[in-house]
Parts: sequence; C-alpha cells; structure tokens
Amino acid sequence: MLTKDFYSTIDAELDTLITKYKDDTLIQKHKNAINNQKSYALLIWFLDFYGRISNYSNFITDGDNDSSCDIVFDSLNNQGNRVFYVVQSKWNNANNSEKETNKDEILKALNDFETILRGEKKSVNEKLKSKLEELDVHLKANGEVKFIFLSLSQYKGGADENIEAFRRNDVKTKFEVIDINRIRVDYIDRKYKKIDPINPLDTYQDPEESPINIEIVQKGGSVKIEKPFEAYMFLLRPKSIWELFRTYGFALFYKNVRNPLLQSQFNTDIERTALENPSYFWYYNNGITAITFLLPEIGKKAEKVSLTGLQIINGAQTVYSIYRAYESASPTKRIQMDSEALVTLRLLKSGGKDFDLNVTRYTNSQNPVQDRDFCANDEIQVDLQNESYQTSIWYEKRRDEFRETPVGVKKVPNFVFANVYLAYHLQDPVSVLKNHTQRFGTHKDLNFISHKDHKDGLYEKVFNKNTSFEDMLCAFYIFNTIESTTQFSYEDTFKTNLYHLLALFKVAFTKYLTAKYGDKINVNRQIVKIYELGEKEIILKTFKFLNQFVEKQIEVANNEEKTTERMIKFLFTLSHYQKIYDTLEDTEIYVKDIDDIVLKDDDNMIEGNKDTEMAREQ
Repeated sequence: MLTKDFYSTIDAELDTLITKYKDDTLIQKHKNAINNQKSYALLIWFLDFYGRISNYSNFITDGDNDSSCDIVFDSLNNQGNRVFYVVQSKWNNANNSEKETNKDEILKALNDFETILRGEKKSVNEKLKSKLEELDVHLKANGEVKFIFLSLSQYKGGADENIEAFRRNDVKTKFEVIDINRIRVDYIDRKYKKIDPINPLDTYQDPEESPINIEIVQKGGSVKIEKPFEAYMFLLRPKSIWELFRTYGFALFYKNVRNPLLQSQFNTDIERTALENPSYFWYYNNGITAITFLLPEIGKKAEKVSLTGLQIINGAQTVYSIYRAYESASPTKRIQMDSEALVTLRLLKSGGKDFDLNVTRYTNSQNPVQDRDFCANDEIQVDLQNESYQTSIWYEKRRDEFRETPVGVKKVPNFVFANVYLAYHLQDPVSVLKNHTQRFGTHKDLNFISHKDHKDGLYEKVFNKNTSFEDMLCAFYIFNTIESTTQFSYEDTFKTNLYHLLALFKVAFTKYLTAKYGDKINVNRQIVKIYELGEKEIILKTFKFLNQFVEKQIEVANNEEKTTERMIKFLFTLSHYQKIYDTLEDTEIYVKDIDDIVLKDDDNMIEGNKDTEMAREQ
C-alpha cells in the first residue's frame, strides 16, 4: 500500500466524518476552509481509532487563536492511574504525506508543550484554560502527562535529540510522534490482521520486567513439577486473567507464535462458554501455558503468586476471549463467572532462549505451526513487514496473519522472499534446492532455523543487519516475472533450474545494464522500476539468454545420460554451479546479446524439469 494510496484511504474516512458531524460548530465554521475541516476531522478520527472515544466534543479543545493545542484530556490508564494527554495535530495534503516531517514543526510543538508544563500558555479559550488548570494541579501532584505529535507526513528521526532532551527533563513526562507510517502499521493491524494495535492513549507495563501478582484458586493447592525443570500447574478465575490483560495488554504475547484475533469464530465460542456456561469452561478449554524468569516456591495453601517476568506462550486466544467476555459482563455475571469458571495455568521457569523456544514450539504443535511462525516476532521480521507496507507487496511473516488485503495488494509469505533472496541476492541457489529437498524428510525450513539449532540452519545468513526489503522485493519481482509466464505452481518451480537462473540473472543483467547505462546504475532499483512500469520483456529475454547459456555449458552432445548427470551436479553441487557462474562472469555481454533475443508464445525459458525431478528422487 503506497503512502499516497493509504493517504487516500484515511482522507476518505475524514470526509465521512465531516459528513457525519456536519452540524458540529467547528465543522460549520470552517465549511469554506477544507484544510481546517480536515485537521479537525483528523482529531476525531484519532480519538475514535485509538481511544475508541466517540464523544469527541468533550476532548477537543481546539478553538480560535490556539490551534497549536488540539486535544487535552485525562483518563484512567489500565493500572487505574490518572494520566493527562496533550495532542497536537498536523494535517497535511496528499503531496506532503510522502515528504519528511518538518523538524521545525516538531520543535515548535516541543516548545509549546514546555510552555504548558510551565503553566505559561496564555490567550486560550475557556475550555482549554480549564483543562490546563486541571493539568497543572495534576502535575503538582506528581501525575503523569503524555504529549503526542500527530502528523500525516513521514517522521524520519530529524528531531530525535530534541525529543530525548524533552523526555529527560521530567521522568513523568512522555512524548511520542505518530506519523503516517505508524498510523498505516496500526491501521493494517486492525483492519487486515484483525488484531488491536498498541494504543498510544494508554500505558501498559512490560510483563517481562514488572513484578506480577496473580490470585490463584485454592482447591487443594497447586501441582509442582520439580524435574528436570521446575514448573507448577494451578487454576485461575476469569478475574485474574482479566486483570492480567487489562494491565499488560498484547505485551503478554510477545513470545507467542500467534496474536489473538479481534474477530474469529474460535474466540466467539470461548466467550460464549465463559458467559453462558462458565461451569463448562475448564472441560472445554486446554488452558494457558506461561514462562516466568523467576519462579518462587508456592505453598500448598497459597492464594496468591508473585512472579517476576511473564510471557504467555500458548493460549493467547483464551486470554483475550476471557478478557472480552469479562469486560462486557455485568457485575452479577462476573460474580457467576468467578464462582464457576476455572482456567488451567501451566507455569514454567524460563530455561533460556533455546528452551523457551522449544516449549513454545511443542505446546503449539497440536495446531499447524510452521518454522517461520516461531521467528515472526523477531525485530528483523517486523521491520521487513513494515517496510513492505510502503509497496503493493506485503511481507507475510506469520502464516495467515492477514485475514484480508486491500484491492491491488498481494501478500507474499516470507519463505518465498527468503528463497528468492538467497538465490538472487546471496547467490546461493544450491542451498535453496537442498533446503527444499531436505524438507521432504524433516519438514524443516532451514531458512527459519538458526545454525545453532541445526548445522545447516540458514536463518542468520538470510536475515541479518544487511537484509533489506528492497533487495528482497527485487528478487521477488524477477522470480514472479518468469514464474507467471509458465505453467508451474510455486512448488513446481523447485523442479526446475529457476533458482540457479535467478542467481545468474544478477550477473548477466548487471553486465547488460552496465553496457547500456554505465557502471553507476543501481541494478536492483532499476529492476524494481522495470517491473512496476510493466516493462518485463527485458527480464524474460535475459532469462532466455541464460537458459541457452547454461544448456551450452551442460549439454554433452549425443549423450543424454551424461547431460543429466551434469545437470544434477549443477543443481546440487556448489562447485559445479560455481564453474558456470565463473564462466558467465568471464563472458562479455553486449546490449544486443539480450536486446536481440526473440520471445515466442511457446517459449519454455526454464528447462531441466525432468532432470531436477530425477535428482529429487535420488
């Protein structure tokens, strides 16, 4: 989803709000100034999207001569503490949405916020004056305040030093920039993944760092497991789970391979059981598995447990569904739920990253979970996905995480990106085919397994600080161009020499572009440009050139058996592939060598199907 396309989506929602609240005094006032109307509508959208606040009129303090301070309001956070929020909004038109946020705008906002903190903001309307007086009393009582700069442009860190200085000035003062890229990520989470984004209008504690108290059910005490690792199993009431999620939110699931879905039949069924048949809940539900860093001794008569650090690694849907059910229940229904419903908690002491990952892996094995799912929360996977949101190709880091996609957007699994990147950018097609062949026996995808866990693990090779989405996208575009012109499915492409041609493509096409435009051209960006302009013929011509080139290197005249043997070595032996690679490197390629290639409708530009199939069977 390009920035301009996402901007259009948000802009359409602002238009809907302007129509919906057409009788609002300020919308009426600015009916001849659409920019002012849009700025006001953005505030309404922000409160509704993040805070689920529909009675916006009580929160927006915008008025004559004080447009620089748009929202001031207070609310109780999920720990029950009062927090003030001060939001300054900067609406931008479509052209500016793709530009970097002006540093001076943020500095001006910081200066305005400092004026508020000093209690020196003057010339404001009565509504804002009243809220600022409340804020001043709150600050004198050692209360917390969070300032937010909201912008429909792209913040790229230009004012980070100034922001950090502002934060250091007072530990009770927070500051956050929410730009169009952050809004896009959160919007995609809610609309297309059906999960709730982190709400900037709330404060969640970190469950991995915070001391946590859980009330447990006294039914003859807990069950303790001592060997080979310490663990307990005991029962919880719905209230305990509700309090956990209310305090820590989705941070409880950072190490889970799945996020809770906002809407699913499975969650609906759990909620219904909790509300309508609470006494059946324990019988119908598998419970929750969690890991804690420090596991205390728990006595037979204990009714409370104090933990340090907690992560729920299985049962995210259960936790979220119980939270929703309890949140919506009446006081009487809550009493019934707590008296009848029981939930099993298996609590394990963390045994280090490897142990924790294996527990996560095996406790989720009753449902189909792929190797890549266990890496989905890694920082690099999140970064690659966020980068992909600026294109029409979305990086799927977890299976089935996108419940739907907008028109014109294609979701591509990260295992596809990993294979094409490994072949094209890292020039290692042999590992791609070996990995695929091995999976027939082990079902392990080595692209998502560390070399620490498997001698042939490729995860660190594929995903590291040098991995960029642009390079992955380039490799995918080349792959997709040739795959879409054949009769092969994605799995069928492993029966061909496509990944080897993909690797050689980088060599040949770099030579071609250098001959045509000089050696300063950025090859990957040129490929992306060619693909997105629909000028894919030159990619197909290069593939045909390479296929003919490889055939000449491998073919033994009048000896099909020898040719097949050489093809197998080319596909699965790095040294034999390297020989052909070196030969191509030493070959001078002229522009006409590729430009003069003739494409025909019946061209089969990726050969070796039969030979590769034979290799797989051996």
